[in-house]
Amino acid sequence: MQIEDTNKFIEVLHDGVVPATGCTEPIAVALGAANCMKYLSTKRIDQITANVSLNILKNATAVMVPGTGEAGLKVAAATGALIGDPNAGLKVIAGIKAGDVSDILKLAHSDKVEINLAQVPDDLYVDVEVKSGADHVKVWIAGNHTNIFKITKNDVTIFEKNRPEAHAKSPLKDFLQTKSLLEVWQFATNVSLKEIEFMQQAKTLNLALAQAGLTETYGIRLGQSLYRGSKDLDNQILAYTAAASDARMGGATLAAMSNSGSGNQGITATVPVCVTAKALQVSDEQLTRALTLSNLTALYIHAFLPVLSAFCATDSAAMGAAVGIVYLKTNDYQIAMKAVNNMAGDAAGMVCDGAGCSCAMKVATSVSSMLRSVNLALQGIVIPASNGLVCTDVDQTIRDIGRLGSEGLKGTDPVVLDIMLNKK
Repeated sequence: MQIEDTNKFIEVLHDGVVPATGCTEPIAVALGAANCMKYLSTKRIDQITANVSLNILKNATAVMVPGTGEAGLKVAAATGALIGDPNAGLKVIAGIKAGDVSDILKLAHSDKVEINLAQVPDDLYVDVEVKSGADHVKVWIAGNHTNIFKITKNDVTIFEKNRPEAHAKSPLKDFLQTKSLLEVWQFATNVSLKEIEFMQQAKTLNLALAQAGLTETYGIRLGQSLYRGSKDLDNQILAYTAAASDARMGGATLAAMSNSGSGNQGITATVPVCVTAKALQVSDEQLTRALTLSNLTALYIHAFLPVLSAFCATDSAAMGAAVGIVYLKTNDYQIAMKAVNNMAGDAAGMVCDGAGCSCAMKVATSVSSMLRSVNLALQGIVIPASNGLVCTDVDQTIRDIGRLGSEGLKGTDPVVLDIMLNKK
């Protein structure tokens, strides 16, 4: 592999696999609010107004804001404004303390916080304005959850860079779209271990979330209910992964190691690999390479999808886990290809109906599909290319999954949001 490709793959991992505290859609609003406060001379807040794209509103309506016990963008905006660290990226509200909650909820429940649907074509867009006395600061975010492209104070621009086009792809996504699953496999299994040792942090963070979900009361406690069942390896994988999502979406203040801007995708790409590695008693090097392979495969597949869409990308993240687990069990690329194609014939196209406690169910569905697909592939069975999205060439399968998410489900999100906002 050329050294330029190796360096790019490492850059992709550093960019796409990062710690995040809380669901990343409300966190983007919290980050905007925190950066508004950075430029105000007083902590007095007279008004917070946030305008967000459809997918941000859909994904933030029902999900808990960590440490607050409540859900929604008003709580996220208030949390970011009152206690947010503007320089902490996706960990903007990681410093929340129990003593902060009363003031946060008082502000969130007042008439000082307003959330609106922005009429923009962007998959991911946030603008937040905070007014304090005679001053007002506004922050704009687009393209990804932390990409601040403009800040104004009293209508004077104090920071600005090029605004991403509505459906623009980053240079790193462009790079991934020129690669193949085989190249991902070759990189992860041959790169110098020192270059990817940082991937071990994904194990540390996401297994801590799993432990919290198994021992505390978060979300719908799906992980706990599964854990009380059979103790075979497949069930342990399901239980630990669902438990991590329970904690993540149920308001735990622990950071997740995210993937493609999503904590649930990071959990799905990581936890099944870690549980498998423990059962197989593999070396630290094997686990590090498996985590790299899983997460980079998930990033590769997601490169063909919008940053946010109606496609539940825990499924593509579970395809990454499939590849990582096949590596641990057989180190056979041909079996990994079969596992991905089997998944494409199963749960691909699961609809994202917004973030919330039900995400643990979708995580479990994706992981269950992954386990079935790997087990079939290990037996030499692959769904024929005459079926649905499955293609003879696994990279064509992956590109067609991207088409499904980008084109086929384009009209789904507005319907989902309309249903969410107009329930009787």
